[in-house]
Amino acid sequence: MTLSPRIAIRQSQKLVLNPQMQQSIELLLLSNKQLAQMLKKETEQNPFLAFDTQHYREATASKAQTQEAQAPDVYEAMTDFAEAEGGNAGDVIEQKQAEPENGGLLPHVLGQIGEMFDDRQMALWAGELAGWLDEDGYLREGDDEICAALSLSQIDLDAVLTQCRALSPAGVFARDLPDCLALQIHRQAAWTPAYGALLANLGLVAKNDFAQLAEICAVEARDIMDMLRLVQTLDPRPGRAFQQEAANVQAPEILVQGGQGKWQASLNEDSLPRVLVLERDWEEMAQRAMSDDEKTFMKTNIRSARWLRKAMQQRAATLLRVAEAVTARQQGFFDHGMIALTPMSLRDIGEALELHESTISRTVARKTIATPKGVFALKDLFSVRVTPRRKPRAQADRLDNQPIVSARSVQARIAALIEAETAGTVLSDTRIVKILAKDNVIVARRTVAKYRDMMHIPSSVVRRRKLALKA
Repeated sequence: MTLSPRIAIRQSQKLVLNPQMQQSIELLLLSNKQLAQMLKKETEQNPFLAFDTQHYREATASKAQTQEAQAPDVYEAMTDFAEAEGGNAGDVIEQKQAEPENGGLLPHVLGQIGEMFDDRQMALWAGELAGWLDEDGYLREGDDEICAALSLSQIDLDAVLTQCRALSPAGVFARDLPDCLALQIHRQAAWTPAYGALLANLGLVAKNDFAQLAEICAVEARDIMDMLRLVQTLDPRPGRAFQQEAANVQAPEILVQGGQGKWQASLNEDSLPRVLVLERDWEEMAQRAMSDDEKTFMKTNIRSARWLRKAMQQRAATLLRVAEAVTARQQGFFDHGMIALTPMSLRDIGEALELHESTISRTVARKTIATPKGVFALKDLFSVRVTPRRKPRAQADRLDNQPIVSARSVQARIAALIEAETAGTVLSDTRIVKILAKDNVIVARRTVAKYRDMMHIPSSVVRRRKLALKA
């Protein structure tokens, strides 16, 4: 059989977003603080843009004097920002997020994602996962929860994570401490099976049991010390270097007020940046005699300023809609805390608001909500339903009557039980399973162990030893 080139015509449908629509979507990923930082930079470049009253007064006094000196660089930058013809305009936002002045792990990671991924869908998934990173740079959620929340298969998740875990800083997107250290050792091309055994037995390091560790790793004792010296150079929390100072703690984007099952959400007006378009300045400048290049520069900037104001209004409206929908579904949480958190997915909110799940994911990323129970990441109010594997006959009726509970609710119950332990009442995972079952919450012992690990709670043996030392 021989192959020969041929021309074929194929018809397909694709959803194509224009550059400004793409930018509007990307704006959803920013927290209010990050958004204010981005707007500050834009106002320094655009003579018709301000984002608060004080800045408006400063702008009207000084921008007319400095515009000519800034015009060439500003024109080039804002042409890219407003037009972005033939390219991905979202990259412009990502580049601005990645600049050192803006700070933060998320902008740093997003800038790399924009350069690494050629496939747009993969880039969208990667961006959504970036929004789930905690302050240490870890992706703590389990695969099942992520797949359910983002509606992607395990194969797709593995493919996206493989690339994301190659980003800097080394160790980002790790699932736990051993995984984080392993990523960094691989990055140094120093990985051997012995390191795998070492990281799987970090408890022996804490006990200084190097002889047993050497035996498990199948290396000499002196080799163990060399391996440990390398491990000591690694960063167990690669995301911490990007954290802001305590004085710059992000104010919550959403406020929840009310009571007695009638909680309502509102936007935190104090932290919400506003865009002011200096229309009067534009009208005055438009009446002056200018060259064609100057006219183009002015028109480009006023269009960009007007669009940014509209995009900001749309972002605020979307954030409020999502916050109201989440609050309506989680009334029990605001009354009773995480134990009463009901299962809720991105798809649930998306269907209720007739928005795509990716839009919901971007909206909740890096946003915080102030509640009567404290300040939480908005994404923490989303949780998958606990669905135990059905067993035949003996438990069939019992499982049919099981209340609908979320994974985070079960985690909160486990944490509360362990918090109440004393030296003489330390609970094994099996005992926790039985106590939960009395409330008709049926979970497997391995599920309890998994949730314990996710919350960084040690085993009953370690807890019993610590409590005994305190007694």
